[in-house]
Amino acid sequence: MNDTYDVVVGGSGMAGSTTATILANDGLDVLLLEAGTHPRFTIGEALLPQSSMWMWIVGEYFDIPEVGYLSDVNAVIDEVTHSCGIKHSVGFTYHERNQPFSGEYGHQLIPPSLPFYSEGHFVREHVDHYLVRTAIDYGVTYLDETAITDVEITDDEVTVDTDRGTATADFFVDATGSHSVLAETLGYHEHAPELETDSRAIFTHVEGLEPFDDLLADEDRPHQSNRLHDGTLHHVFDGGWLWIIPFDNFERSEATNASVGLVLDRSTYPLDESVSAEEEFYRIISAFPDVERHLEPVEAVRPWVRTGRLQRALRRSSGERHYMTNNTYGFVDPLYSNGLIDTFESIFLSSSLLLEAFEDGDFSAERFTRIDELHRKQLLDADFTIASAYKATGDFEVWNAWTQMWLAQILFHDLYIQRHCFKYVASGRPDEFDPLREETAPGDRAPFVPEKAAMYHTIGDALDTYTAGEVPPEQAARVILDELQCAEWLPKHVYPWGDERARHVDFSNPELVGALLEWGKTDSPTHIREGLFDFDVPEMA
Repeated sequence: MNDTYDVVVGGSGMAGSTTATILANDGLDVLLLEAGTHPRFTIGEALLPQSSMWMWIVGEYFDIPEVGYLSDVNAVIDEVTHSCGIKHSVGFTYHERNQPFSGEYGHQLIPPSLPFYSEGHFVREHVDHYLVRTAIDYGVTYLDETAITDVEITDDEVTVDTDRGTATADFFVDATGSHSVLAETLGYHEHAPELETDSRAIFTHVEGLEPFDDLLADEDRPHQSNRLHDGTLHHVFDGGWLWIIPFDNFERSEATNASVGLVLDRSTYPLDESVSAEEEFYRIISAFPDVERHLEPVEAVRPWVRTGRLQRALRRSSGERHYMTNNTYGFVDPLYSNGLIDTFESIFLSSSLLLEAFEDGDFSAERFTRIDELHRKQLLDADFTIASAYKATGDFEVWNAWTQMWLAQILFHDLYIQRHCFKYVASGRPDEFDPLREETAPGDRAPFVPEKAAMYHTIGDALDTYTAGEVPPEQAARVILDELQCAEWLPKHVYPWGDERARHVDFSNPELVGALLEWGKTDSPTHIREGLFDFDVPEMA
């Protein structure tokens, strides 16, 4: 450890390592500190189209191709690790207690195939280790097994004390997660946002998982281009859900394991400390015959982890000469896999602001308030969406309607980020992404957002009255479906939003994508056509 650096980054997860690499690539002298060591187990293993796109955007924008590799499963196998699954399906299977699963209670979304993203399932210990090695290759000084014991910030510098010595720097990036020394020192835990979601988790990695598709009768399968096993499967039930993330579902992968995790609303499933994590896990899933059957042959290959409440937040995440990464600022719940989207949105904005601060020699708190705005918006949006989802799990009719709503908003937010990618591919100019920096959170200026926000308000009220027992489930479901049917920004010939019988959609079908693009460029409302479909589809796509 030297005495002085430009930047000290605490924590070498994906956010810390990627940020350190970006800064070093711009000529800054960076120290990356890690209290533990690599490789190490962590979760956050499933991507979505937006998380893959953001990895690609960050790689292109900051000229770090190693980050861009993460957006494509074949590049991950070629450059990062031979253990990587595919995520070419997002599936939800709803289960009622003591009843077999029915195909009428399933949903599957298959994303389109585009050259700048192909989502994967990451064995995070390999991917995170790769990003640390990449940081070192770009000139970052890396020290592991080095715990930060104190951080002092003055007008002129930052002093970081560790159990192996002290370093000073112009700036400190805190990517240490839930045990931030700086957040404790500055009192950032006080007056933090109150989150509605209240959940806990039990998880591990297993061997011996068979595809759920193989357990189903033919009439209960989605019959689309990909299996449920070709992506992330969510077994959903009243008050909880179970993730199934196989790493061996890609023919090029050498992995033989899968990640499984049970996430539970704590009011429905309070912690039972009288039994082990494994015993509690199997006791809960025993109420759902086909979930139990799916996991009956598996064996855990690492210790079970059981958490307390997952939700946490800080009052703020930036100030003079410092900022926190999004996962240090707060966390909600892994449902819908938004964590890595938020991480790379945050990296994109915060790294840009910090590089500009070094150009100007100005590290005042005001320069970094945009980071606070982004992180708070990410956190509160996730809290509303996930809390709403837990409310909807109480009855399939409500869950079915809510899932259509989730599908609509995620598809159109994907399109909005794709729009910027298409413009960049056509022009070759990284500044095509600059407008995303000016939004509170990327996508906030998408043309459908005001209408979506109004829908969310109505749907949120419907879910609240339903969970309060003031209306029956079919009435709450009808409110949601009616909102979707009336939405002019949703093309009904592509997917019948608002039809309670609608379940699956396969955007790997070029004809379906073509119908969506044709509607967008010709028949969509003017504000949608001009603000979402104003791009040429590149030849490569």
